[in-house]
Amino acid sequence: MKQMFYLLIFLISTIATNACVDLTDGSLITQSMLLCSNTYDIPNGIFIKTSNIELDCDTAILRGFNGQGTGIRVENSDNVTIRNCHILTFDQGLLLKNVTNSLVEDNGFLKNRIGIRLLESYENTIRENNDKSHQLAVSAVSSKFNIVMLGNKNIDRAFCEVNACNRLRDMQVCESGDFYCSRRCSPASDSDCGTVENETGAMEEFAQTPIATALVSKEVQSSASVSQNTQIPPSKKRTIPLPIKIIIYVVAYAIGLVIVKKK
Repeated sequence: MKQMFYLLIFLISTIATNACVDLTDGSLITQSMLLCSNTYDIPNGIFIKTSNIELDCDTAILRGFNGQGTGIRVENSDNVTIRNCHILTFDQGLLLKNVTNSLVEDNGFLKNRIGIRLLESYENTIRENNDKSHQLAVSAVSSKFNIVMLGNKNIDRAFCEVNACNRLRDMQVCESGDFYCSRRCSPASDSDCGTVENETGAMEEFAQTPIATALVSKEVQSSASVSQNTQIPPSKKRTIPLPIKIIIYVVAYAIGLVIVKKK
């Protein structure tokens, strides 16, 4: 009986603290979050410029206006996961710009001009996404070693020569002269993983840098103005009011006492 009492307290505590988040147009996402399963009109889209986070839309609908803008824009990031989103009526549903080692799965792209666009992005996995875009399901520019497998159609474009389309295949990521150094490579296997001189004149290892310093600097400068204008804090979490929490805990405690006494 005591075990049941403790389990009840744990479940009530979990319900009170694990709340979803409502989305705000133009938000800058800086931490992992679970969206509330609603429909969000976000003509300005949302932005991710942080590594090692997960965005789970929980089947929420992210809707643009009149086929303009970008639904989710990810820039200068590594190890980002985006799943369970329904993105529709944008010019671009999802843009990955200077993004590496990230996962895009179980999303739906509907009535966008382009579903997913990659720009200077490497070693990302795009799988089990359904697409019904007006023009292109996936577009890639200066992007290599990505895995692209849609759930409802095959991809047959020129970028499939340097990316794995429709099926898994081995790719040699340690390739000199492409301004990209994979974390799986070293200066011995890829000349792009050499050393570069930083602003103070010191030499630092380049093996863990996703793209050459010149390209990174260019991307950071070009996106600075966008970052200043669009940084909006994420919406507040939906939480149960404190009086209601207290009532719930008191009732649960009383039930537990009754159970223990009967035992």
